[in-house]
Amino acid sequence: MAAQFVGAVAPGAAGYMPVLIIANSLTTTKPQDCSPGSALCPHFLSAWAGLGMLCLYAAVVLGIGAWLLARRDA
Repeated sequence: MAAQFVGAVAPGAAGYMPVLIIANSLTTTKPQDCSPGSALCPHFLSAWAGLGMLCLYAAVVLGIGAWLLARRDA
């Protein structure tokens, strides 16, 4: 059941994974197009949107780390 859920969600969420953002949004020199009707081809973010998502991930992790440090440290 869980594997079917992951398989159904993976193509839509793949464009937001940090490794795929770097590989497909920040390192390409031209946009990657998928052939029409290709079910396994995720739609990747543009270069600026990918960079923004990576900055958002970093800000969230730093915020959680600061909160945990303030909560646990006396």
